Amino acid sequence: MRSFVALALIAMLAGCATPGKSEKQIFDEAATAHVMSLPSGENRVRLHSVKIPSHGLIADNLALAMAGGANAMYLKEELLKAKSLGDTGFLIIGASTVVDVAVIGNACEGLDLKGMQIYYSGTDAQKDKVRTAVEKTQAQFYYINAQ
Repeated sequence: MRSFVALALIAMLAGCATPGKSEKQIFDEAATAHVMSLPSGENRVRLHSVKIPSHGLIADNLALAMAGGANAMYLKEELLKAKSLGDTGFLIIGASTVVDVAVIGNACEGLDLKGMQIYYSGTDAQKDKVRTAVEKTQAQFYYINAQ
């Protein structure tokens, strides 16, 4: 019995330790996709980015209770700044937890981001809920798997 429990624990921890893409790899993938989506002849390209931090299970649950709190406000400000500058690309590197949905959902609420392309890097578990929040702003949604 102990062997089985130990084996199950090792298998679980090995799955958790699977390395995902680096922030640079995610940014490069989003930048390439963004450049490919621009009209030919476009010579000014800026891709803003924000990373949603994860601080562990307890802190993430507190952030959920506050619907993303300060992180959502910061993301909203950055989205509005990018829009006001006339920039069309924005990358959100998620924490790959349910906090992503709370932060992005709260930040996008009531925004008009028509003409922008929002790239979200996270996991499949949050992808559809984040897509829904982003598309309510009339922005185009693109998903980049963090794994």
